[in-house]
Amino acid sequence: MIHVLGEVSIRDLSTFISVFATAGAKARARHGCVGAEVFSVIEAEQKVIVLLAWESREAFEGFVGDAAVKETMKSGGMQGPPTFTVLTKVASFPT
Repeated sequence: MIHVLGEVSIRDLSTFISVFATAGAKARARHGCVGAEVFSVIEAEQKVIVLLAWESREAFEGFVGDAAVKETMKSGGMQGPPTFTVLTKVASFPT
């Protein structure tokens, strides 16, 4: 499993969440996403951070390369291309 941190500039948070939770969820599931969280950026209301969990890097790359996914992202109000950082968990600690 891998995690991906995404930074997305958006027009409107409610539109983004609506598409992310519906058409976006279907697209992510089709490509092997096993979890997603969305965070708003307090000092930049036109930006969100998403943390995605994927079955594999290949699954994520299939998602990114899918033209239908790009159209879904645009319909959610994405402004410009997202920035993705692929992460590998190296440790976990209890609180």
